[in-house]
Amino acid sequence: MMLSILPLIMFSVLASVPQFDVQLVDGSRVSGSLLRWDAAQLVVENSTGRSTLDADKLASVTSQSPPANSAARPAVWVDLVDGSQLAAAEYTVEKGRAKIAFSASEVLEVPTAEIDAVRFQPDSEATALEWSRIRGKKIRGDVLVTGNANAIDYHEGAVEDVNEMKARFTLSGQAQALGVKRAKIFGLIYFHATAASAPECLYTIVDSAGSRWAAASLKLSADKMEFTSPSGRTTTRGLDQIVKIDLSCGKIVYVSDLKPDSETFTPCPFTVTGKELTSRLDFSRVRRDQNLESKSLRIHGQVYRKGLALRSRSELAWTLPGKFSHLEAMAGIDDDVRPLGNVRMQILGDGKTLLDTSIGGNEKDPKNDPRPISLDVSGVRRLVLIVESQGNFGTGDHLDLGNLRLLK
Repeated sequence: MMLSILPLIMFSVLASVPQFDVQLVDGSRVSGSLLRWDAAQLVVENSTGRSTLDADKLASVTSQSPPANSAARPAVWVDLVDGSQLAAAEYTVEKGRAKIAFSASEVLEVPTAEIDAVRFQPDSEATALEWSRIRGKKIRGDVLVTGNANAIDYHEGAVEDVNEMKARFTLSGQAQALGVKRAKIFGLIYFHATAASAPECLYTIVDSAGSRWAAASLKLSADKMEFTSPSGRTTTRGLDQIVKIDLSCGKIVYVSDLKPDSETFTPCPFTVTGKELTSRLDFSRVRRDQNLESKSLRIHGQVYRKGLALRSRSELAWTLPGKFSHLEAMAGIDDDVRPLGNVRMQILGDGKTLLDTSIGGNEKDPKNDPRPISLDVSGVRRLVLIVESQGNFGTGDHLDLGNLRLLK
């Protein structure tokens, strides 16, 4: 009797352990429970056994059953200079020390030198753009943003103590601090004379309360994840509170996010000069993260959030920002123009041809099917992409490179 019950007990125990999907930088995936994780390896266990994964090859770890958001809705949103975005219950300041309360039992205390901005009211369609614009301004002091979901305004000066009822704020050019009711404050932006330096690469941990924590290191201990901020502060979350851990920073670089050294387009020989030529050159420029019609990149029914779209007679060159092992993408003529389009694509690394292939839009020819690209770019410093027409004066030569990315 005991023997027959034992498998059921084991199954029940396994089912209660949080399950995660682990994606590697090469696109492969492994699912299961997180058994062990350190700086070198992640061990994942599932019904087929254990998989030991190189920590340097991890892109993301995502909960299969994301925990429900906390019942208590955040009342304050705090952005730290290290990139963390925290959803909290309360924010107060006394003598330059900020207290960020998540619950009665968890309060994070940091100097205001580590605070970038604080928002006391939810974003709305009317205020989101203006809040972003104010935060992007060059400021010479702290900023007090007043208003509500309908409209906001800002004032420069110095933020002092903040409590549950009001904030003390001294306007620029004034000597006496004012007590501003919290109900009238939309947000605070802190001035920092020297920009904080963060590590080149961070992990991002998203928890069930909606906070996004920047971390320089992390460690799995039993059923808890312990992660350390760039400044050395340690935070712990249960695995059942983890929504996602993003480890892709620095391991995956999308080419559409890189500024090319050069970007050229050669018009057809019969193109006229003058204003029309300038207009056509602008019309024919490379598009980043959208197709040539300013819509989503779409190849064979698949939509790609990242990538490049190019017309034939285009050439781009980049100096790579570091050492990478592979260049990957899905290449094809954009669905908007099929069955037109017929291009020759070349990719060169330090002058050496890495790829020379033809891509067309007529699916009656199997050679025109969209194709995955995976090139070894080890040691390559300069990358060149050339797209040429193969007939019909370039009509429909709309080449998409979906998820064009460099991998460590």
